[in-house]
Amino acid sequence: MPKPLTIIVGGYIVGFPLGGMTWHHLNYLLGLTTLGHEVWFLEDSGDNLLPYNPKTWMTEPDSTYGREYLENTFAAYGLKKQYCYYSQFEDRHYGLSKNELSALLNRADLFIAVSGITPLRDHRPRPKRSIVIDTDPVFTQLRMRNDPNFVDYYRQFDRVATFGKLIGTADCPIPTHGFDWVRTQQPISLPHWPVVETTSRRFTTIGKWEHASERHLEFNGQTFRSSKGVEWEKVRTIPERVPFEMAMGMSSMQGDDRKRFEEAGWALPDAEAASISACSYQDFIQQSAGEFTVAKEIYAGLPSGWFSDRSAAYLASGRPVVTQASGFDQWLPTGCGLFSYSTADEAVAALRRISDDWKCHAVRARQIAREFFDAEKVLSDLIDRAMG
Repeated sequence: MPKPLTIIVGGYIVGFPLGGMTWHHLNYLLGLTTLGHEVWFLEDSGDNLLPYNPKTWMTEPDSTYGREYLENTFAAYGLKKQYCYYSQFEDRHYGLSKNELSALLNRADLFIAVSGITPLRDHRPRPKRSIVIDTDPVFTQLRMRNDPNFVDYYRQFDRVATFGKLIGTADCPIPTHGFDWVRTQQPISLPHWPVVETTSRRFTTIGKWEHASERHLEFNGQTFRSSKGVEWEKVRTIPERVPFEMAMGMSSMQGDDRKRFEEAGWALPDAEAASISACSYQDFIQQSAGEFTVAKEIYAGLPSGWFSDRSAAYLASGRPVVTQASGFDQWLPTGCGLFSYSTADEAVAALRRISDDWKCHAVRARQIAREFFDAEKVLSDLIDRAMG
């Protein structure tokens, strides 16, 4: 067994304490711990990540809610209270003092910056090796064209990785900006995502309906929106054509949109209630028959091979997934347990196939997760690439 490392995972949980974002990071922390490493979590608010409080629906400098949420979540999943949160708005370190954080960074073997959200402050020591993970491919590479500071941030790391599994290949037109992108995917801590029995006939998903307009980007004369709403419109009428109940929890969905989708037969559960904790988010997935979802227009229009961390959690739970094409079918097996579609007719055909033998597709979903998303495999490979 390789020598255990001291690894710091950078990201944000305190700043956005909702279940989906939590599991996005928690799978790294749990997977690395299972591999036997000493694992710490580092979060830095920077100058723009005011903590969000889902109880009040407000962002505010006070990080009390998010810090208590983080500590309770760590305790619930057996993680040691090994974290440091620095609030620029409160000018305070929590979990570790400034000096204790410096000492940890000095002795750390590896820093993994998930989503490239952690500021690299000049006064802080650097671990022996570092890798940043671009979890929003296409948007990241297109933003780099006009944001030299963003490019410089990535250049400070020893290695750069991306969830865009096709980026840097002949199959993807997205610019690489001279980076040798390490292609990776979301790890799932399979022992913490067991298959549980369900009698549900509801295909679900959860996410955000619309994103800020500044995230809409142009490429080769065409505008691509960081929006799911425009993609959902393409499949709005499918509930009357499929043998499952269709439900989506979409935050930021407006009244007129809600009305039209309800009239088309969609159930619209409360997205924030479903993701108020890591546990409730997991329950929402495990109490579903599977996932039916779309990709943001920027993912569907410029295939990069990206695959959703949420969809990976559905697969791990033994829940079949039907999701819009983004190029992932070039590295993931489809046709049983997982389906890629480009048109509403293709989506309907996939859902009908699953209905014919749901149990077979459920078993295959878990097999795909075990083969491609098992945290022990994904993170061992990532460490090898980062330390090599």
